[in-house]
Amino acid sequence: MGEEEEADRLFRQAHLLSRTEINALQHLMVRTIDTGDDAGAVAHIDVLVRRWPKRAGVFTPLLPRLLADEGGYTAIVELMRGGAPWRGRILSALAQQEEGLGIAYRLLLDLADSDHPPERSEVGMVSRGFIAAKRYEEAHRLFRFTLPPEEHALAGFVYNASFLPASASSAFSWQYRNTRAAEISLTDETPFPGATIRFLNAPAKDIMLRQTLLLAPGRYRLIAKVDASDLRAPRALYWRVVCLDPRKELLRLPIPEGSYREKDLEASFVVDGCALQQIGLATGVISESWQNRYSGRVRFQSLNIEKEDFAEVER
Repeated sequence: MGEEEEADRLFRQAHLLSRTEINALQHLMVRTIDTGDDAGAVAHIDVLVRRWPKRAGVFTPLLPRLLADEGGYTAIVELMRGGAPWRGRILSALAQQEEGLGIAYRLLLDLADSDHPPERSEVGMVSRGFIAAKRYEEAHRLFRFTLPPEEHALAGFVYNASFLPASASSAFSWQYRNTRAAEISLTDETPFPGATIRFLNAPAKDIMLRQTLLLAPGRYRLIAKVDASDLRAPRALYWRVVCLDPRKELLRLPIPEGSYREKDLEASFVVDGCALQQIGLATGVISESWQNRYSGRVRFQSLNIEKEDFAEVER
């Protein structure tokens, strides 16, 4: 008996004595993949990740190879549809490998009609993988195809243009959080629906309210409906549209200071030679000097982007 056969025998014996022995599981997992035993490989992965979740890295490079085979894919997706607790780890591992992104995309779509549909965090991390790989259209398509039915109506050039408290947590939905300079809330409750930003009398260097866009080449118009109450913005406050690839600024739409109701603001911009964009609320504060303290409130009832014409901009 050769050394390889003897090692295989010893690992199998160790596995018989303890079904969760880590070294035996790792060996048998690789062995079953090599021999085309897809069901056996998936069974070993299931045990390994349940018992040793921090050791998932030992097999993640093998996942695209295993799941490229229909038998391995079917075995994995059936466990995932049953709510396997390691599902997120598998999807995360696939999203970090160029050759795994297409498999992760397929898995999420196949899970959509299961008793355990994709969580928004799972869709988000696979979308981020596509974005990191500069596969922007696939990232956006995944986001759109996995929206819950009740949120389909929110789709547009700007997703959720009325700032409803939707469940989506992708880069293609509103990303927001409070900072020491501003509190941000999204609500559909009357009398003040929309996105409300309350400034905390501090330098507002960074405001976290933004969304990634996928706009085709063309001319667009940004339209904002805004209220303000005692708004003070010493270094300006504006909506900013930037190109992320390549990075350049496309538009600034200034927000006036003071107090007013239902003011309509709009400006035009052109997308040309830009594969991915982002819109976000920003200020001109560079350093956090207390001379640049922002105060008051501003509320955006809606923020829409419309196509001005359908003549494609020349590249």
